[in-house]
This record gives sequence, C-alpha cells and structure tokens, in this order.
Amino acid sequence: MSANDSHAKTSAYTFQGGSPADQFLEVARIHHLEAKQLFDGAEKARQADRQEEANLLLDLATSREARAMDFERAARGECDDPIVTEIIDGLEETRVKPTPYAPTFLTSEELLSVATPDDKPKLGPIARAVAWVGSLVTK
Repeated sequence: MSANDSHAKTSAYTFQGGSPADQFLEVARIHHLEAKQLFDGAEKARQADRQEEANLLLDLATSREARAMDFERAARGECDDPIVTEIIDGLEETRVKPTPYAPTFLTSEELLSVATPDDKPKLGPIARAVAWVGSLVTK
C-alpha cells in the first residue's frame, strides 16, 4: 500500500474543523508531553530510591513515546490511523481469549439472608467510657 492510499484511508476519520494530520499531530504532542512528565517522575523516583516506581514510570513513558511516534507517522501518511489499529488489536485480543459474561442474580431468599450493617456500630469498652465521660462533661 502506498503512502497516498494510506492517507486516503485515514482521511475517513476526520474531526470537525481540522485535517486528520493536524489532529494526529495534536495527539502526538499531548503524548510527548505526558511521556516527558513520566520520564521526569521516573527520575525523581530513582533519586528517592524507589526503583519499582521508577521502572513502572519508565515503562509507561516509553509506551507513550511509542504511541506519539505512531501518531506522527499517521500524520505524515505513513501508516493507518493508530486509534483504529489499537481498537482492531483489542478486538483481536478479545476474540482470542474472550471473557464470558456471567450475570449474577439473587433469589428473594438470598436477598433476605444478606447481612446488612447496623445503623450504629457496636462500641467497645473504651469508646463507651469516652462517651460516658463526654456525656458528663456536656451536662
């Protein structure tokens, strides 16, 4: 598929008031800003000796940068719309390992046996003593 065919394909997903390339560049800019914030947070976490947090933030930042590059390529017409690609990938993953929907229904007997919290919690001996002293003070 040539770059012109790809651009023609992505032009079907337009936003009102702007070209698809402009919209892709705007989303890429936002992703770059988020990645920068995540890289900065990772550096602060590393300096504070929080390695797990730093590693997580680095992974997120790297992912954001990759998505930004996808949007930039789409703006140049080098690939399809990255949002549509992500949705299709998600659908493929759902097709491969679906999660069955299993609604839970309660019978009327089960509803009656469900424990509900009391209006007032039971007070322990210390709480009762504090309440008793408080009642003496307020008299």
